[in-house]
Amino acid sequence: MRFRPILLVVSLAALASAAQAAVRGLTTDAAMRKGIRDTARIEGHGATPSRIHVSCGPRGKIGHKAHCTGSFRLTRHGRSATYRLTARATVFNNSPGSLMYRVNARADRKVKGLPARTDLAGFLQ
Repeated sequence: MRFRPILLVVSLAALASAAQAAVRGLTTDAAMRKGIRDTARIEGHGATPSRIHVSCGPRGKIGHKAHCTGSFRLTRHGRSATYRLTARATVFNNSPGSLMYRVNARADRKVKGLPARTDLAGFLQ
């Protein structure tokens, strides 16, 4: 009975080290891909994202902004639209363990049920 608190401390330490390891792997491309998935869920009303091809600048120091280029496709109810990222699509390094993304994209052609333009900001932590 005395050893249970020690086992709990060991397991909490293992969880804390695993969480810190995940923070080190943050990349600007991963932040933009998460932003595209969030855009599909929120602005696309549950659309399915696919063909995600993005390229963002390197992650610099804190306060550095990386611009992104690329395209992705959203599909909803059998209709698909291809979106291209605009010059406003960026990833901002706001802390060592967090990136802020801004997905700003325009559809190549208008599709019923999907937005013509998207602009969504969020965080990858």
